[in-house]
Amino acid sequence: MVLIISPHFPKTKAHGATFWLGRDKAVLMITIRGKWADIFWFSLFHEIGHILLHKRQFVILEDDSTDQREKEADMFAENTLIPSDAYKQFVKRGRFYSGNIKSLAQAVGIHPGIVVGRLQHEKLLPQQYGKNFRERYEWT
Repeated sequence: MVLIISPHFPKTKAHGATFWLGRDKAVLMITIRGKWADIFWFSLFHEIGHILLHKRQFVILEDDSTDQREKEADMFAENTLIPSDAYKQFVKRGRFYSGNIKSLAQAVGIHPGIVVGRLQHEKLLPQQYGKNFRERYEWT
Protein backbone atom coordinates (compact mmCIF):
# COMPACT_ATOMS: atom_id res chain seq x y z
CA MET A 1 0.00 0.00 0.00
CA VAL A 2 1.08 3.54 -0.70
CA LEU A 3 0.09 6.21 1.84
CA ILE A 4 0.10 9.85 0.73
CA ILE A 5 -0.56 12.60 3.26
CA SER A 6 -1.13 15.99 1.69
CA PRO A 7 -2.40 19.46 2.54
CA HIS A 8 -6.09 20.08 1.97
CA PHE A 9 -7.02 20.94 -1.59
CA PRO A 10 -8.64 24.40 -1.54
CA LYS A 11 -12.31 24.63 -2.58
CA THR A 12 -12.89 20.88 -2.10
CA LYS A 13 -14.55 18.84 0.60
CA ALA A 14 -12.20 15.89 0.12
CA HIS A 15 -10.63 14.25 3.16
CA GLY A 16 -9.11 11.44 1.15
CA ALA A 17 -9.21 9.09 -1.79
CA THR A 18 -8.35 5.48 -2.58
CA PHE A 19 -7.50 3.71 -5.79
CA TRP A 20 -5.46 0.77 -7.01
CA LEU A 21 -2.23 0.77 -9.01
CA GLY A 22 -2.37 -2.56 -10.76
CA ARG A 23 -3.63 -5.67 -8.99
CA ASP A 24 -1.56 -5.54 -5.84
CA LYS A 25 -0.93 -1.95 -4.77
CA ALA A 26 -3.55 0.19 -3.07
CA VAL A 27 -3.06 3.95 -2.89
CA LEU A 28 -4.56 5.79 0.04
CA MET A 29 -4.39 9.57 -0.06
CA ILE A 30 -5.41 11.56 3.00
CA THR A 31 -5.53 15.29 3.70
CA ILE A 32 -5.61 17.34 6.87
CA ARG A 33 -8.85 19.11 5.91
CA GLY A 34 -10.13 20.96 8.95
CA LYS A 35 -6.89 20.15 10.78
CA TRP A 36 -8.67 18.25 13.58
CA ALA A 37 -6.71 15.17 14.65
CA ASP A 38 -9.84 13.10 15.32
CA ILE A 39 -11.16 13.80 11.82
CA PHE A 40 -7.80 12.87 10.32
CA TRP A 41 -7.82 9.49 12.13
CA PHE A 42 -11.45 8.82 11.27
CA SER A 43 -10.74 9.66 7.63
CA LEU A 44 -7.68 7.41 7.56
CA PHE A 45 -9.64 4.43 8.88
CA HIS A 46 -12.53 5.30 6.56
CA GLU A 47 -10.15 5.06 3.58
CA ILE A 48 -8.67 1.81 4.90
CA GLY A 49 -12.27 0.54 5.05
CA HIS A 50 -12.68 1.29 1.35
CA ILE A 51 -9.54 -0.68 0.54
CA LEU A 52 -10.63 -3.68 2.61
CA LEU A 53 -14.34 -3.66 1.77
CA HIS A 54 -14.78 -2.45 -1.80
CA LYS A 55 -13.90 -3.66 -5.28
CA ARG A 56 -10.61 -2.63 -6.76
CA GLN A 57 -12.00 -1.06 -9.92
CA PHE A 58 -13.53 1.86 -8.00
CA VAL A 59 -11.74 5.15 -7.48
CA ILE A 60 -13.29 6.51 -4.33
CA LEU A 61 -12.99 10.22 -3.62
CA GLU A 62 -14.39 11.41 -0.33
CA ASP A 63 -16.88 14.15 -0.99
CA ASP A 64 -19.41 13.83 1.85
CA SER A 65 -21.73 11.79 -0.39
CA THR A 66 -24.39 9.42 0.91
CA ASP A 67 -23.26 6.47 -1.25
CA GLN A 68 -23.69 3.02 0.38
CA ARG A 69 -19.92 2.45 0.14
CA GLU A 70 -19.43 5.63 2.16
CA LYS A 71 -21.74 4.37 4.88
CA GLU A 72 -19.89 1.05 5.01
CA ALA A 73 -16.51 2.80 5.24
CA ASP A 74 -17.87 5.10 7.97
CA MET A 75 -19.07 2.09 9.96
CA PHE A 76 -15.69 0.42 9.54
CA ALA A 77 -13.90 3.53 10.84
CA GLU A 78 -16.32 3.99 13.74
CA ASN A 79 -16.04 0.39 14.90
CA THR A 80 -12.29 0.18 14.39
CA LEU A 81 -11.57 3.33 16.39
CA ILE A 82 -14.16 2.66 19.12
CA PRO A 83 -15.57 -0.88 19.25
CA SER A 84 -19.34 -0.83 18.86
CA ASP A 85 -20.21 -2.56 22.15
CA ALA A 86 -17.98 -0.28 24.21
CA TYR A 87 -19.36 2.83 22.52
CA LYS A 88 -23.00 1.76 22.86
CA GLN A 89 -22.54 1.08 26.58
CA PHE A 90 -20.78 4.41 27.05
CA VAL A 91 -23.55 6.35 25.28
CA LYS A 92 -26.27 4.43 27.13
CA ARG A 93 -24.79 5.55 30.47
CA GLY A 94 -24.98 9.14 29.23
CA ARG A 95 -22.09 10.34 31.40
CA PHE A 96 -19.93 12.40 29.08
CA TYR A 97 -17.73 13.93 31.76
CA SER A 98 -13.99 14.38 31.37
CA GLY A 99 -13.08 11.35 33.49
CA ASN A 100 -15.55 9.09 31.70
CA ILE A 101 -14.26 10.15 28.29
CA LYS A 102 -10.67 9.55 29.36
CA SER A 103 -11.59 6.13 30.77
CA LEU A 104 -13.27 4.99 27.55
CA ALA A 105 -10.37 6.29 25.46
CA GLN A 106 -7.84 4.48 27.62
CA ALA A 107 -9.89 1.26 27.63
CA VAL A 108 -10.00 1.12 23.82
CA GLY A 109 -6.52 2.56 23.25
CA ILE A 110 -7.30 5.86 21.51
CA HIS A 111 -6.86 9.55 22.19
CA PRO A 112 -9.77 11.11 24.15
CA GLY A 113 -10.22 13.65 21.34
CA ILE A 114 -11.46 10.84 19.10
CA VAL A 115 -14.21 10.06 21.62
CA VAL A 116 -15.14 13.73 21.88
CA GLY A 117 -15.12 14.16 18.11
CA ARG A 118 -17.51 11.25 17.66
CA LEU A 119 -19.83 12.48 20.40
CA GLN A 120 -19.87 15.92 18.78
CA HIS A 121 -20.45 14.45 15.33
CA GLU A 122 -23.44 12.56 16.71
CA LYS A 123 -24.64 15.77 18.44
CA LEU A 124 -24.30 14.28 21.92
CA LEU A 125 -21.80 16.96 23.01
CA PRO A 126 -21.71 20.66 22.13
CA GLN A 127 -18.86 21.81 19.88
CA GLN A 128 -17.32 24.07 22.53
CA TYR A 129 -16.68 21.10 24.82
CA GLY A 130 -13.91 19.80 22.58
CA LYS A 131 -11.42 22.55 23.40
CA ASN A 132 -9.99 20.49 26.26
CA PHE A 133 -9.60 17.27 24.27
CA ARG A 134 -9.40 17.79 20.54
CA GLU A 135 -6.07 18.51 18.91
CA ARG A 136 -5.27 20.19 15.61
CA TYR A 137 -2.62 19.28 13.08
CA GLU A 138 -0.74 21.86 11.05
CA TRP A 139 0.91 21.29 7.70
CA THR A 140 4.51 22.50 7.92
